[in-house]
Amino acid sequence: MTCVGTHPHAFETLALPTDPGQDATGGSFASFTTHRIQTAPGVNLFVREAGNGEALVLLHGWPQHGLMWHTVAPALAKRFRVIVPDLRGAGNSSIPADGYDKVTMAADIVAVMDALGIRNANIAGYDLGAGVAYALAGGHRERVVRLAVMEFGLAGFGYESFMVPTPDWTDASNWHLGLFTVPDVAIMAFQGRERELLSWFFWHIAHDGEAVSPEHFEAYLRAIQRPGALRAGIMYYASVWQDAADNARLAAVPLDIPVLGIGGAMSGGPYIEQLFRAVATKVAGAVIPKAGHWLGDENPEALAQVLSGFFDAAVPGRA
Repeated sequence: MTCVGTHPHAFETLALPTDPGQDATGGSFASFTTHRIQTAPGVNLFVREAGNGEALVLLHGWPQHGLMWHTVAPALAKRFRVIVPDLRGAGNSSIPADGYDKVTMAADIVAVMDALGIRNANIAGYDLGAGVAYALAGGHRERVVRLAVMEFGLAGFGYESFMVPTPDWTDASNWHLGLFTVPDVAIMAFQGRERELLSWFFWHIAHDGEAVSPEHFEAYLRAIQRPGALRAGIMYYASVWQDAADNARLAAVPLDIPVLGIGGAMSGGPYIEQLFRAVATKVAGAVIPKAGHWLGDENPEALAQVLSGFFDAAVPGRA
């Protein structure tokens, strides 16, 4: 593993599943306790939970939902109280008409923490979930101990550089970022073609071209075919201008907690660390080998080890 500036414990071995979703003790992601928690009027989130110890909240990206943590979460639950929400508009959570700016979505996570009696937590955000994680850390500073961000650049601080199509096979070739800022057109293009859209997503910037299992592909497909779900996911992207304004306000006071920027070797790589240096003062980086954009599916062993090592450093007696 190519790692820059991670805690030494990042390389301590964790027992991970040989069968996706099942940990070495026989527990599984499917066996996590589930909650349905109201976070705003008319909005409730589906939340999975397992483990004991310091709280660790895992936030997914799109077009995925909490299922993306199916291997990583059981491994981390051996050391932490792991909380895995489906963000609004995704998975089994409510699909409201609005509220997809990252500040509003971060407020949902604060409400989840309050409902579960969690005063503060470690937060890990992947892809667009990293935008939610930053809004949580920047807007509710007393609630976040450490922050890990994966495969994402913040609106106003690098995200826009990825919005222009390129002819290259790189993480910069993301035509959808611009198209999805015009939701009605994007929905017209992909309503009824969700399978084709997901096929492109999970093939694009994957280490070997097969990022998720066929079973999980179908689960993600079912989720975005629900009424309103495609629009909700597109609104995650269309909120970029509001997110940029909110991030500029939050970044006026840089984060002073430890931040770890994580990228896949053939995707964001060390660039994720560099992007977050603009908004935080204590930033380290890690690169996950044999992985493109889809870290939790392509190399869950390496990702779990890096996350465990980073968040272990916040635990008394483990630093």
